[in-house]
Amino acid sequence: MNTAPTSSDLSRVKPTGATFKKTKYRYRLVDYKNEQHKTDILLSQTKCNLEVLPVGIMVLGNFTANFRTIPVIKDEIESITLIRGKEVIDTFPLSPMHILSKLGVPNSISRYLSILPSEYRISETQIIIKCRECQLTMITSGNRYESLLRSFKKEGYDKQLDLIEKPSINLLSYSADSVL
Repeated sequence: MNTAPTSSDLSRVKPTGATFKKTKYRYRLVDYKNEQHKTDILLSQTKCNLEVLPVGIMVLGNFTANFRTIPVIKDEIESITLIRGKEVIDTFPLSPMHILSKLGVPNSISRYLSILPSEYRISETQIIIKCRECQLTMITSGNRYESLLRSFKKEGYDKQLDLIEKPSINLLSYSADSVL
């Protein structure tokens, strides 16, 4: 005999699953080459996160149903290349960022006082991790370059670290006479 549940029965029921916050991925895996396992897993343009640990680097993402992490042991890392994106500064004369930069304040500080988002831009930062068996290429926002550099140095990757910075372009330093 089926009876409908009463309010006392429903009060004893507890939710079985917890609600999880959706993971915000900050990196994009552009290329993954593995010498040992020739797989046909399409990993390009996969969103992921990067964890820098003292014993190695962990790349976390939803690559496939069974393949969620790419561990890289510190002893196997041959080089880590950080390529900083091009910095473009395009302020207007009465902008607080323009005034501070004319007074000699570094752009890394004066950028926080920009009025328009187009006044200060850094193109994407590229991370290339070369190991004995694999090579990972990832991209992220250009503003993450400094924090990545600090975290790699903090965890002891100074010897493997190669830094490349693309040139900075200040559009205010160009005049109409220099173009002609």
